[in-house]
Amino acid sequence: MSELRVNVEAIGRNTEAVVSLLRQRGLQLVAVTKGCRGEPQVAAAMLEAGAVGLADTRDQNLRRLRQALPHAELHRIYLPSLARPFEPGDVTYVSSREGAAAVAALAATAAAPRRVMLQLETGDEREGVPEDELSRLAEAVVSDPRLRLEGIATNFACFRGSASRIKTSVERVAVAASELREAGVALNRVSGGNSSLLWLLARGESLPGEITELRCGEALLLGQDALFYEPLPGCRGDACLLRAEVLEEYTKPARPGDGYLAVGGQDPVSRRRSVLGIGRQDLGAGRVRFVLSGLREVGRSADYLVVEVEGRSLRPGSWVEMIPSYEALVAAWTSPYVEVRLEGR
Repeated sequence: MSELRVNVEAIGRNTEAVVSLLRQRGLQLVAVTKGCRGEPQVAAAMLEAGAVGLADTRDQNLRRLRQALPHAELHRIYLPSLARPFEPGDVTYVSSREGAAAVAALAATAAAPRRVMLQLETGDEREGVPEDELSRLAEAVVSDPRLRLEGIATNFACFRGSASRIKTSVERVAVAASELREAGVALNRVSGGNSSLLWLLARGESLPGEITELRCGEALLLGQDALFYEPLPGCRGDACLLRAEVLEEYTKPARPGDGYLAVGGQDPVSRRRSVLGIGRQDLGAGRVRFVLSGLREVGRSADYLVVEVEGRSLRPGSWVEMIPSYEALVAAWTSPYVEVRLEGR
């Protein structure tokens, strides 16, 4: 079975570095735990390092966090279900009047009004209320005694948001916050986005003064921003390591489609290749970066990863270490065929 080795202490240090980066701009961190399935030990390390709350998208993860860390502020950053009961957060994100009504319907079991954040669409073309509908949604929330409007939030660079528009996104949510306040709507918090914004801060830029916090997960788990995937100051990129066993190694023919061109009508030269015991069922389509030099992925199927080997031999029974992308990390952490090992606590 393949392994995902997680250095909890390193994730805590990454969180400290991000908290420090944000604190210099007067911002707070809400740590996103969906990439680690709401693992309580990882979440606790994030809180100890300075995160003011935890955010997740899955009901199972939120319940797990609530049981293990009862005093933590939990954010449900997944839109409310309209078809079945769901686990609310201490703060729940909504993007429609129907979603707000679904949260309000849960208020009968709450000792106080449910706190909600309005999710604004600022260019990522995924979830979020359009800007011209924001004031009506805010009015619906404010007028419902079962709800309390906590603030507004946006998300970017998770679907179609491009790097060239990242500043526009955060500026638009800042303007929206100002306009709501001018209209007499009280807002305690303005969440400007996710780990993609850390690239701006790392290079010395600032965010609009209306922004109070960011929601970050990838930066804490992998030590990188989520826009250009560059290492962040003070962060480690090896907090999460995948290990896969070498099952086979042979010299096999390379094909033009593998990245080699035939010369003079001849077939490409043969290459030394290894087959690793990990595949799409464990990684999805997420990229991996090999710790050892001289390895290159040729392709993957459901169960195997085929690697070209140059300058070394990978004997069957040995292990190959990989640093996953965020997509590969999420897939591996949720795969029943990958053993997660927590270390460093």
